[in-house]
Amino acid sequence: MSFSLFSEIGPIMKLKINIWLIACAILVLGIVGCNIFNPTESVNVAPDDADALTYEGYIKFRDNKYAEAAEYFKRAIHADSSHSEAWYGLAKAKLNLQDINIFEILKYINIGQDKTLPIANMTDEIAFKYQVGIDTVLFYLNRFIYQDTTGKLDGVITYKTIANSYMILEMMQTILILRKTTNALGTCKGVLNGNASDCDMNIVLNSLKGNTEGTLEAFHSIFKTCEDNPQSMATVADQYIQNFDWIAKDKQGEAVGTLCGAMSYSTGNLGDSSSRERALDAVISQMGYSDASDDDGDGCIDEEIYDGEDNDGDGEIDEDLRDNTPKIIHDATRAAKNMLKGKKNVRDLMIVTSASPNEKYMTIDIDKNGLFADDEEWEFVYADYDKRLSNANGLHPTGNHLLKFAKKLVYNPQNLPFDEYLAVKHAVAADLNGKYNLEYRKKYIGGCWVNYDENAFQQWLNRRK
Repeated sequence: MSFSLFSEIGPIMKLKINIWLIACAILVLGIVGCNIFNPTESVNVAPDDADALTYEGYIKFRDNKYAEAAEYFKRAIHADSSHSEAWYGLAKAKLNLQDINIFEILKYINIGQDKTLPIANMTDEIAFKYQVGIDTVLFYLNRFIYQDTTGKLDGVITYKTIANSYMILEMMQTILILRKTTNALGTCKGVLNGNASDCDMNIVLNSLKGNTEGTLEAFHSIFKTCEDNPQSMATVADQYIQNFDWIAKDKQGEAVGTLCGAMSYSTGNLGDSSSRERALDAVISQMGYSDASDDDGDGCIDEEIYDGEDNDGDGEIDEDLRDNTPKIIHDATRAAKNMLKGKKNVRDLMIVTSASPNEKYMTIDIDKNGLFADDEEWEFVYADYDKRLSNANGLHPTGNHLLKFAKKLVYNPQNLPFDEYLAVKHAVAADLNGKYNLEYRKKYIGGCWVNYDENAFQQWLNRRK
């Protein structure tokens, strides 16, 4: 028997570790909530008897008297703060008090339109109800998890036994945060008139750039939970994500664990606005919604693979990421070993063995040389990962992880101090009106700008706008 905060659950999912659709898949695992006691009619309970108080709490819970049940559970925790069954009962009671109906929220998720933000067409009134309810339940669950993970509970019910339910609530919370944020930004204008198709996920996620407050923290919480429970997430993915079997079964847990570990690290080590933008870009690329645009001002499009290394030779790392797809193969075994050694950097967890373009990138010219899906845009100079490491040098101290197209690029042709060069490049990235003309870009930045003509440059400006 498995524990769940929910009474029952039912099926949904899609390829990629996609937060909202994984939420649906977890919902359908068939996790059936269970009473951990056989209730009786006893009413005489000593105030310091945690077992009896918890026992009576479940009687009240059985009778749908959730407020009274919550009071019993609180009294049990007061009598014995290590009583995990009382903590679990309190969370269940609070969940039911908030009237959170999992199946109500499912009807707002249109699985036929997997590019649309789930619950985009939910009314503000219902969204507010769920936001308050989920926030309240997570408040109690976070206290329970802290108590358990710091060794302060009895271990009868643990964080891992409620992890699936916890992930569901976290994912729902993140969806609601996205909805609220994009409404405020005016991104999902169709929400106001019930037209959810206006709320495209690609637009939603990329509109968050420059407005990451709250969202990244929600993403981090999800990835941390996944990192702590990778096999659970892998089981869900294997059952409900189409084509997930491109990862061998004995590698799926490792693959999910390393991905979530890398994402947890990226979204948990936030400092200035630049690091927050990088973290958001990593999330977007892993979910398959990179914007196929030049984000860093070097003229190249989605030129970096998320591996914590400099793939294009401009001295920056993971600054303009392409989508992670099944065509990008990772060494899950090596990454898992690094995890066991306590390594958490992206370069130690997202080890790319090979890459090739998927359907989306068949129509994207990454280096603007006129060739689409060019092998040189996807193949490493050194195909073997160990050779990449052994070819470290002054410019690439962690190894030569360049893709072949980068060998033809020259950055910073004026030899400006690196910080000054980056400032120029980032100013160009923010230029939407052509203040820095094409000749300026070729002269001071180099990179892929040398492959542009005036027509391509105007197209770049139009896309950035």
